[in-house]
Amino acid sequence: MREVFTQEWVKIIASDRAGGVSADAYESLNLGFHVGDKPLNVEKNREIFASYFDVSVKELCFMEQIHGSLATMAKKEQTLKTDALITQEKNLVLCVMVADCVPVILYDNDKKAAAAVHAGRKGIFSDIISNTVLAMKNSFKSSSKDIGAYIGVSIRSCCYEIQGEILNEAKDRFSYALSGKEGRHFLSLQTIVKKQLHENGVVNIIDENVCSCCDKNYFSYRREGVCGRFAVGVKIV
Repeated sequence: MREVFTQEWVKIIASDRAGGVSADAYESLNLGFHVGDKPLNVEKNREIFASYFDVSVKELCFMEQIHGSLATMAKKEQTLKTDALITQEKNLVLCVMVADCVPVILYDNDKKAAAAVHAGRKGIFSDIISNTVLAMKNSFKSSSKDIGAYIGVSIRSCCYEIQGEILNEAKDRFSYALSGKEGRHFLSLQTIVKKQLHENGVVNIIDENVCSCCDKNYFSYRREGVCGRFAVGVKIV
């Protein structure tokens, strides 16, 4: 667990797989109820995660992530079906869970607003990034020049091999993010995210530049199949 970004008004903390109570494939800080872990262990792990933000577990806002492109206003003690949460409310922690997908945090330094985005391949292809920036502009009157972005640990082009229809779509729309080696094709989701941010006027970007599939300190669905989920959270102080 580590604080990856902080300002006077906002705090971003990312978990890894260490420091929790889960066992076996979920060892040890699994934050996902939906992956087959014991619910009591997940509850304890979420309490541990919340403690790093100095809040109770009730202030953690998780999503039922659906690999779509919807951005939604966060609501305390509600798990909404969406792939991005936005808020101006203090002391709520917006959380995105991943095990290879790209966690993106947006923060508006002027309007004191934040967003947590689950940017999986489907969501990225469906413009979840653009939709979240637009939601912040519509809801909070955010300006692109005031928005910063944090891109967390996620699968990188070194490990994200694609084939078939996904490859064909990537060739058509995102050729700039493709690389090849010995007839194999690899996609950089982070490159697409950065381009989409730039297209929406967001240029202040921090990229963690760590591959979840390479680094065994993190859960990776591509590497492990059955595994837990780590998270990135953002809190407006």
